[in-house]
Amino acid sequence: MHPWFISLFLGLASSFFCIQPILAQSTLKTAETADQLLVRGAAYIRLGNLESAIATFKSAIQKNPNLTAAHYNLGLALAQTGKPKEAIKAFYRSIQLNPNLAIAYSNIGAASLEIGDAKTAILYSKRAIELSPTLAIAYYNLGLGLKQQRDLKGAIAQIQKSESLAPDSPETAYNLGLLFQETGDLDKAKTYFLKALTLNPQYPEANYNLGALLLIQAKSPEQIPAQILEAIAYFQKATESKKDYANAYYGLGVAQTKLGKTQAAIQAFIRSQALFNAQKNSKWAIASEEQIKKLR
Repeated sequence: MHPWFISLFLGLASSFFCIQPILAQSTLKTAETADQLLVRGAAYIRLGNLESAIATFKSAIQKNPNLTAAHYNLGLALAQTGKPKEAIKAFYRSIQLNPNLAIAYSNIGAASLEIGDAKTAILYSKRAIELSPTLAIAYYNLGLGLKQQRDLKGAIAQIQKSESLAPDSPETAYNLGLLFQETGDLDKAKTYFLKALTLNPQYPEANYNLGALLLIQAKSPEQIPAQILEAIAYFQKATESKKDYANAYYGLGVAQTKLGKTQAAIQAFIRSQALFNAQKNSKWAIASEEQIKKLR
């Protein structure tokens, strides 16, 4: 296996938040104004205007501090703006007000994964499952928590349970691909990456990882050219849907080199070097430069 595969082979494994806002059930006069703010905040989330959503939910909470949905939706908006610690506080307040709100427990699990707290992610994901045994994303987040603790077998079992409940999730299929990849079962990994791409053909990480797998699995001289051409196609798809995907450009350069397409390989490595430099990844920027020197 080429050294670059060892470091670059793994893709992104993101936690999974429920992005559907919830609305309040209360019709009490004291909550009417807060409910109206809640509806507006939910609309902002659907429009992708997260900053306005946050401000609106905070206003709703000022009007009615016990409005569960306002705290929950505030957590949702904070999570989507990259503020997991603040999101956890908001989600936690929502379960203080409604201890049976399973999705809030699941989202605490997701936010905990974002800050590397696998223990809390596992605890809250399990509680979400207790409250709602068919909540697919809770199994998904539990699986990612177990993965962080290096329990790959347990992680696979939980994410496969998520898959059985929500079979049309490309993220679930992709992460199963990553897990089987880590266990060394490349055939199963390939199957799941292909499934992810069937569900979402533009999935950049799935395209990249599938391209890398194809390079590794070319086992005979007869297979190698066709496998490499196929890998190139997947790397190119990855760069088309994610223009700053440095790893994919590097993989593309490796594949082009194997086919003897020197100029195309140099151009791919030049692009990967520029992107790695922009991302302050000096190790792989240097590796790209070394590849360019070898080809010139």
